[in-house]
Amino acid sequence: MKVLFLIPPSLDGKPVAERIFGCNYGVYPQDNIFILYPATILKNKGHDVMCLDFPVLHKKKQDFIKFCRFNSFDIVVIYTVFLSKKTDLMARDFIRAANNKTRFIYIGTEPTAYPEDFIEDDTIVIRGESELSIVEVVDAIAGTYLPLEGVSGVSFCKQGKVIHNKGCGIIDNLDVLPFPDRSLFGNRRYYNPKLGSYPFTTMVTSRGCSFRCYYCVPHSLDFAREIEYKLNNDMAKPPVRLRSPANIIEEFRMLVELGYRAVSFIDDQFVWGGERTKAICDGIKDLGIEWSCLARADTLVDYDVVKAMADAGCKLVAMGIESFDQRILDYINKGCKKDIFYMAIENLKKASIGIEFNILIGSCPLETRQTIYDTYREVVRLKPDYVLFSICTPFPHTDFYLKAKQNGWMSKPEYEAVDPTKKALVSYPHLMDKELERIIRILYLRYYFRLSFLLGKVLKLRGLRDMVNKVRAAATIFK
Repeated sequence: MKVLFLIPPSLDGKPVAERIFGCNYGVYPQDNIFILYPATILKNKGHDVMCLDFPVLHKKKQDFIKFCRFNSFDIVVIYTVFLSKKTDLMARDFIRAANNKTRFIYIGTEPTAYPEDFIEDDTIVIRGESELSIVEVVDAIAGTYLPLEGVSGVSFCKQGKVIHNKGCGIIDNLDVLPFPDRSLFGNRRYYNPKLGSYPFTTMVTSRGCSFRCYYCVPHSLDFAREIEYKLNNDMAKPPVRLRSPANIIEEFRMLVELGYRAVSFIDDQFVWGGERTKAICDGIKDLGIEWSCLARADTLVDYDVVKAMADAGCKLVAMGIESFDQRILDYINKGCKKDIFYMAIENLKKASIGIEFNILIGSCPLETRQTIYDTYREVVRLKPDYVLFSICTPFPHTDFYLKAKQNGWMSKPEYEAVDPTKKALVSYPHLMDKELERIIRILYLRYYFRLSFLLGKVLKLRGLRDMVNKVRAAATIFK
């Protein structure tokens, strides 16, 4: 079968949606390996597979329409998140207009959460982890496997009726998955401006998060996995699954052979145990790749672990700080005392690892203008390399969404796709949505236009390409 894994350009007049984390519009392009896993599986089974990322190729709506007219595929697979839903449904319409024999498969967060919005006679949804069912679905479409009724984890339409097959659980042993075939995207235009080396790619070493932050939206694959699992397991979170250090090291060695020099680990939480982390670091420390990751502060209090990360090429760690007000941290179930933040920050600075803070404003009714500015002043004092300010958003299927609905904190009757770095969907009597939007604009301008910050970044530039990528990212944020 001829199968296209498609990331269309923006077709709805909005910015291009970021699909790895799935909750904001893209600041810089990273390769979505959540697409590459099922694509690689199908390629290894002998199917003719292509992956096309129109935004990273700087292709626009007219380019996409022309492509649809002159190319045909048996199956088009689209990985959809909250912000890309309208565009991805429009993409199906353009493809249908050119070839009404094409079948469609939707995967990702939004199809898992709302399969009925996608299912039609020519369209199937694979819920949760698509790797579990993608081969059987394609074979069913080709007529070489059992009917769709026998495939777990799928939703489809038959004789005008929507059918939701039983869930297929989760992948217990991640080591059985093939390494994503990054050549399928056919280019190396992806980058992370926080890392100065190229070529760049993304990598994931685990699935799931065991913590209970009530606002949390994990990366888009983990969120699809969590939504599907909760619906079939009395709303319990799915267990965390980890790749083995040996498997991770093997992929790292493969990346070196392919010429990669920078990697972003996009796990929701990279540091799962000191011994495992040190084993990974020991295996990759001589490979010459620099990397970044996300990690909770309470996993970074052991300096030996942090030092091992630095020695292995770690250049940046992003931490979910959210607030420096302990009452707010307790209310949102952060599960961490702010004293731990300072220990982690001290360890990272001592090891010369860059730091990014993720700060949430408006996460609960305890938030005030004063708590926001107290947190901001503490951020400035601590001097992280980067800060991502966001307005806490009540995403469906989160505890925060339920609380916001029950307590009347929603500024709209229902969730709408918004960029939380710019727009608010929550509003409190003492802190309205427009005020939150005004505050977040001020926070970005004040932090990133400080002379000390700008001068520090200029002095650390690693060439023209590094400068161009940083300017591009900044322009996207402040546009």
